[in-house]
Amino acid sequence: MQTEQQVIRVIGPEDIQRIFENAVRQSRTLPGIMFFDASYLYNFHLDDFEYIRKFCLLTRYDKRAVFEWHRYLERWYQDQTVMIADKKIKPIHLVRTFDRVPNEGLEMLARCLTGEEMMPIQYHGLGDGADPGDPPLPSDTQLVEQVSRINVVTSPEGGSLSREGSTIYINGNHPKGMASASLTEMGCWDAEHTDHDLMIDHSIFPSAVPHTAGADAAGGTIVIYMCSS
Repeated sequence: MQTEQQVIRVIGPEDIQRIFENAVRQSRTLPGIMFFDASYLYNFHLDDFEYIRKFCLLTRYDKRAVFEWHRYLERWYQDQTVMIADKKIKPIHLVRTFDRVPNEGLEMLARCLTGEEMMPIQYHGLGDGADPGDPPLPSDTQLVEQVSRINVVTSPEGGSLSREGSTIYINGNHPKGMASASLTEMGCWDAEHTDHDLMIDHSIFPSAVPHTAGADAAGGTIVIYMCSS
């Protein structure tokens, strides 16, 4: 399979931002800077995972693939099938939520604007401790119960960290051997270890995605949209 030679339709960041703009219009309050995120949690059959892995590796080098991956996620969310390298692929489960950027993420931005050292937000985690549907809190710094954390730019299972304008894209596939769990939450940070990291996103989903070690492959994507409201 030659995923790298696949023809990718350019859809542009405006197609992705339209989702956020609609949500912003519904929650508009006082003028200011808004941080809004859409997060997707999913798992795939192992027979499909190699196709997903190769496409997610491609997103590290081709921004068009990042946009196309988001189009795939929206099609799957609408219960449609996607063709990747001439194979029809659909997740076993996929859930989406819109959540907030916690205070640590705002602190990270403040550090950047004042010239302090800032590390890339390339660590992506999945957890099973949050109750489905619970709102994440601004004070959150960790998942309720972390099951796995990976570096999305080095993980052999595929993943990436990229930016287009003020929109940030983080996606990561976790190891097939990750401990079995009923996944309900996701987050991303600027460090691997919990004792000195800053959290830029915490998402809790309306329903759980079950994962069985060695039987399916779980992962997630976070898109953070920053705009003036």
